[in-house]
Amino acid sequence: MSDILTQLKERTAPQHQRAEQNEYTAAMLDRTMTLEQYQEYLALFYGFILPLERAFEARPEWDELRFDIGARTKHRLIEADLHALGWDSRAIDNLPLCQALPDLSSFPRILGCMYVLEGSTLGGQMLTKLLMKYLPVSPDTNARYFNSYGPDVRERWSEFRELLSAHARNEEDEREMLAAAGETFDRLRDWIEAPNGTVSR
Repeated sequence: MSDILTQLKERTAPQHQRAEQNEYTAAMLDRTMTLEQYQEYLALFYGFILPLERAFEARPEWDELRFDIGARTKHRLIEADLHALGWDSRAIDNLPLCQALPDLSSFPRILGCMYVLEGSTLGGQMLTKLLMKYLPVSPDTNARYFNSYGPDVRERWSEFRELLSAHARNEEDEREMLAAAGETFDRLRDWIEAPNGTVSR
């Protein structure tokens, strides 16, 4: 078996690239994103990530592994960002949640999906620095999600890589991880392009 992390990076690269080709990412990179667009993007991520993290937290394997899954969930960071941007709890609670989720029926699939979300924390650090150059955002107030683990991001990514590799025990595990990662990128792309609802307050 080849390294599962190499497989994940290489075989999901086209889906990863497509998932990032949206109006919000484009606006971020060319420095035209408005504060309103930033809030819309956060709200979309919330609608996608919350149901995934609920599925993550429901798995019994975390207790067996003594792995703190709660420390990896990020929907609360988005909630904090939106509150700092003036949203009240009712507005956040009323945000639409994605129903077309990837298949998370096995633990390898959970890990494959998490690969996408955990991997995004690396790019999120760079995006935070970019956003701070032209928007009134800060990791301490309303950019907690994109900054996620802060200075610990590399350490957290290394820990997750070890967990992922340890559970790629055979070809079936690898197939499920790869399938879930690809599905996660695809579902995220679909959700950002056509969310089931509105992100306005």
